[in-house]
Amino acid sequence: MKSIEKQLATQKVVNLALAIGLTALTAYTAISPMGTQHFEHLTVKSIKVLEDNGLPRIVIANSEFSPKGIYKGKEFVDVGSRPGMIFYNDEGTENGGLIFMGKEENGKVSHGVHMSFDRYNQDQTMTLQHIEDGDYMVTGMRIIDRSTLPLAEQIALEKAKENGDLDAKVKLDELEKQGMLSANNRAFYGTLNGDAMLKLHDKQGQTRIRMVVDKEGTAALEFLDAQGKIVQRLPDDTKS
Repeated sequence: MKSIEKQLATQKVVNLALAIGLTALTAYTAISPMGTQHFEHLTVKSIKVLEDNGLPRIVIANSEFSPKGIYKGKEFVDVGSRPGMIFYNDEGTENGGLIFMGKEENGKVSHGVHMSFDRYNQDQTMTLQHIEDGDYMVTGMRIIDRSTLPLAEQIALEKAKENGDLDAKVKLDELEKQGMLSANNRAFYGTLNGDAMLKLHDKQGQTRIRMVVDKEGTAALEFLDAQGKIVQRLPDDTKS
């Protein structure tokens, strides 16, 4: 009997020591700052860099784990697969990124590399890209005008309209009249199917100045009116 009591007493001491040790370890982990870890290699499918408040700052992901559209820290739209790196502003809203993809299938190349910078709470306003799709190829920088309407609000209204919400339809019609739903190209500099060009557009997206050196080496400078008609061409004998 005394032997059993002695064993129980010993077990209580061991349990108490373990409890104290675990408590101390937990407390140390909670109050100690995370140290810097060094790795020679890191193989992952997704990496998320967060601020102290939990909002995203950078997401690097493959096709499977590419992030959805995020507005103020919350997902609001499925934008499909976009492997690469996405950036977020101080409020946890997407404001740019790098996307890379490309393959050849049945003899046809489908390839794209894309870097974009977004307007606040809106979509891309400047892009650097190279795209190949069959016989089509473009490489260059594009500048785009965007409205002040938050993209998340626009998409929410469009979804509501699709579900039969008449108020959403009326609101979208009003925004359309105000030009709040448009995204107009303002400038392009690059190459398109072998032609090097600089194109400048007005606020409605209409090309007004076009400077081109085509794939045969012919150079031209054209001025266009608001309807897209050429009003002056240099040199005068350049074919349209």
